[in-house]
Amino acid sequence: MQLPKAELVFKDLAFHQELDSTNSELARNRNGNTKHFSAVVAASQSAGQGRLGRSWESPSGSSLALSIFLQQGSLAEPGWASLLAALSVRRSLVELGVNGSGVKWPNDVLVSGKKISGILAQLLEDGSVIVGIGLNLKRQQVELPNATSLQELGIDCDLDSAAALIGKNLKDLLAGFELDSKAVKQQFSESCVTLGQQVRAELPGGKELFGLASEIAQGGQLVILTPEAIVLSAADVWHLRS
Repeated sequence: MQLPKAELVFKDLAFHQELDSTNSELARNRNGNTKHFSAVVAASQSAGQGRLGRSWESPSGSSLALSIFLQQGSLAEPGWASLLAALSVRRSLVELGVNGSGVKWPNDVLVSGKKISGILAQLLEDGSVIVGIGLNLKRQQVELPNATSLQELGIDCDLDSAAALIGKNLKDLLAGFELDSKAVKQQFSESCVTLGQQVRAELPGGKELFGLASEIAQGGQLVILTPEAIVLSAADVWHLRS
């Protein structure tokens, strides 16, 4: 399968009909000659990676699995990698005509409260980053009440078009971040549907916090008021219904 649109966006692009994980594949084959903004795309994953060691399967053609290599030094604040990736997906959805999309901190993209995309950024020992992006293109075989897809939203978009669009938007955001990170951070805050919500946050280790998500800190952390301000670098966050 050829991905002519995506090949124009990425420095090197490898397509696989099936993989265990695009993040794992990119990490396995990374070497000193791996180019910045190289990518791996798969039509199907048997062991896709999520936060906190979670995994999932994606049936062939139902989802885009895309992993992108960001060279050391290409992003001044690597902690923003997953947030910029999520923002690139949200921008792509807007361009496709999807209404009601927003970013749920730290790594999900929602449409009208339902998850359509998930992000996993992995910081490597040398300071480079692998950003994994999953996007539901078609209705999933196992229906989840809190998930949706482009197909269910009336949008027909293939793997090639989706990978190219997200890649272009991420590339633009990285360039914008280098020129004016404050402006891009503000764009993220404006797109973040977590802000202003009462949330439950589960921290690594199992501790829970409840409070109001008030702002995104300069380093990309979530600030919640409990009522004192707590800055979260990593957590699973649930929006609580009022």
